[in-house]
Amino acid sequence: RQERFKKEIELASEVQKMLIPEKLPITDKFELSKIYKPHFNVGGDYLDYISFGEDKFAFCIADISGKGVGAALLMANFQAIIQGLIFQYRDLETFVFALNQSVFRITKSDKYITFFIAEVDLANMKMRYINAGHYPPFLYQNGKTRRLSKGCTIIGAFEKLPQIEEEELDLEHNSMIFSFTDGLVDLRNEMGDYFEDKKIDQFIQAHSGESAESFNNLLLSEIDTFKGAQPYPDDIAILTCRVL
Repeated sequence: RQERFKKEIELASEVQKMLIPEKLPITDKFELSKIYKPHFNVGGDYLDYISFGEDKFAFCIADISGKGVGAALLMANFQAIIQGLIFQYRDLETFVFALNQSVFRITKSDKYITFFIAEVDLANMKMRYINAGHYPPFLYQNGKTRRLSKGCTIIGAFEKLPQIEEEELDLEHNSMIFSFTDGLVDLRNEMGDYFEDKKIDQFIQAHSGESAESFNNLLLSEIDTFKGAQPYPDDIAILTCRVL
């Protein structure tokens, strides 16, 4: 039985690796960079990027309840549903409504997913987003940060989402959208302090001029220094987007 379980974990880990993009685009207009640290090799965090052409793209990040094989299999289904629906429904509200229904049919509310998706239009310097119960990302522009919290409740818990609120924002050049799963803020150091929102805000302010890749590399160093010998308590997924 133990050998079988080990093989299942290895299989789930391989599935997960295939689902998370190995490389994200870096262009003269925008940059995307990721950090992905699964807990015990198989986690429930997910991130992705979808291109709609040269000047329009979407990115998303999610946290699937549970761990192990079940979370990995739901992640595989979730990615397939996203890829199928995102080109079918061109407005985010209808897309998220349909996404929830599809996930609910699979899980029957046994599992749920927190989810954030943003669509960036570089030609018009606009961004639309919906936050479905996910830890609110940070938007940094003009020297200030704000949280991206508008949206709806979690995905998959209810057959129909009662209300979905989409927000559209004007983007400035040299903006940054920093999205992450709650494994980041659950990190603790040896004194018992958390890697809390204020610390993230200060880090963004201090390193806002870095490229997305450099920003994430510096953040990884900051995380390792902060936690010291303490273990990672949960999966951590981070998706950093810079609009140049």
